[in-house]
Amino acid sequence: MLILRGQKVSEGIAIGPATVLTALEVKVKEAFVPPEKVEAELKRLRRALDRTARDIRDSLDSQSDAVGEVRQIIETSLQFLGDEYLIGSIESRIRTKHFTAPYAVSDAIHEMAARLQAIDNPTFSSKVADMIDIEHRLLNHLVGGGVGQLPKLERQQIVIADDITPAQATSLDREKVLGFATERGSWASHTAVLARGYRLPAVVAVAGLTEAARLGAMVVIDGHEGLVIIDPDEDTLAHYRALRRRRKRRTNVSSQMRTLSAETQDGERVKLLANIETRADVPGVLEAGGEGVGLFRTEFLFLGTARDLGEEEQFDVYRSAAEALEGRPLTIRTIDVGADKFDGRHGNQREPNPFMGERAIRVSFRKEEFFRTQLRAIMRAAAHGNVRMMFPMIMDLGELRRARAIVERARRELEESGKVHEPDLPIGTMIELPSAALNAERIAKEADFFSIGTNDLTQYTLGVDRTNHRVADRYATHHPSVLRLIKMIVDAGRARRRTVSICGEIAGDPVFTALLVGLGVREFSMAPSFIPEVKRTLRGLFVSHCVQIAERALKAVDAADVEGLLALRRR
Repeated sequence: MLILRGQKVSEGIAIGPATVLTALEVKVKEAFVPPEKVEAELKRLRRALDRTARDIRDSLDSQSDAVGEVRQIIETSLQFLGDEYLIGSIESRIRTKHFTAPYAVSDAIHEMAARLQAIDNPTFSSKVADMIDIEHRLLNHLVGGGVGQLPKLERQQIVIADDITPAQATSLDREKVLGFATERGSWASHTAVLARGYRLPAVVAVAGLTEAARLGAMVVIDGHEGLVIIDPDEDTLAHYRALRRRRKRRTNVSSQMRTLSAETQDGERVKLLANIETRADVPGVLEAGGEGVGLFRTEFLFLGTARDLGEEEQFDVYRSAAEALEGRPLTIRTIDVGADKFDGRHGNQREPNPFMGERAIRVSFRKEEFFRTQLRAIMRAAAHGNVRMMFPMIMDLGELRRARAIVERARRELEESGKVHEPDLPIGTMIELPSAALNAERIAKEADFFSIGTNDLTQYTLGVDRTNHRVADRYATHHPSVLRLIKMIVDAGRARRRTVSICGEIAGDPVFTALLVGLGVREFSMAPSFIPEVKRTLRGLFVSHCVQIAERALKAVDAADVEGLLALRRR
């Protein structure tokens, strides 16, 4: 029996035989065309680009039931197909060096991938898989032969790999995949996103995994503790099978409770909302028992598209989402691109430190005309439902005032055009920077509500890149420093009678429900699938006990102390 530890990215227990996916590096032979055939080779490339784009769109259609983040995996490939620098580099090799189209594609992509990896920044290096994916897709149309494609799974298996490209990840038979484990990757990797979207247990960044695993070996993936166990003994197998049964029973009970109210044993009401990426996600919110949408990530409407959505198109999306919620709240966040969500038209993916660079509200300030277009669409949609609007990455009160001034200009434009709109919709802000948390009391005077983005708040507070597997063990939203900032934000909001919600990953983890309630949070927003389990946990709590847990956590020395406290609660 061999126990390997990695980074847990999707909870659950998976037990089954392994299928080991070897690295699928493609080597294209150096080849050239005579000068008179250069134009024909360029046409050949353009046909491959068009067919690849069509393939990706067909893949999107086939993934119509997938959550937004899973769809983004596929949409990212479209972004690279539209990257002028990359396509220009391929075409230049054909024109000036007379490379064949396959060799030009492979040479240009591998050169760019090497540059990204050399930056030694996980935000950039995580995009290498996207680029290799584009290489495989283009070569399939240029040379054929199933380049980069995975073998068909014949039975239910656990997928073990060094890494998985987007096309490989989304082509796997969901009914045959029990769970994932990869040697590379991070919380934001394709494997992690896919696993969370499909609720499959997954562990990534497992050193030595592909060397240790073998085809057909019995494997246990413990997505709760971040473990991969190869060739488990009988006692270990029995333990995990029992644990899986217990968790399945709890999940069934949680599903049965989704129509019940979200309140503690002593009657304290808590609102459970959902995070969504498209209007198509709304039915899933209602099915899970969600009371509305606490975070509509509008950037997913723009990532991977060839052009910006105009005001009418955006209005139609926001209006239909508001109407589908039938009076329940819809909180629309303005576009948040940059950092790990690259967009060639809005964000700058070649910044040396994109998480600290031009992202979110900073992009909106630079592209004010685009920003006002979105604001007008949101205000018009607010006339058709219970709509709130909030800004991402606000640094201080000055930035909030600047954003609200632009809202006022957009409002005047709507009045002048005579379009029906809601001029007085609630306007709030994300609190995800320590500077905003420390100034929450001042910001609360002019913000109608707060939404705490714990993912970014954690990485900026602890100085830990949440996409970097090298420091993954230091990324802890439950660190006492982060908890103290959360408490500060909640207290500032309460003092001004402002609603304070929490929308980071911690909101959907039932292990932390008691802690957050104890800190004073009364509005949670999470992936729809997490709502029933959080509700089940919530209904078993007493507020007085939650407060005791929070008080002890706030006095803790480090994250390990808090983990020990919460482990006591789990027993």
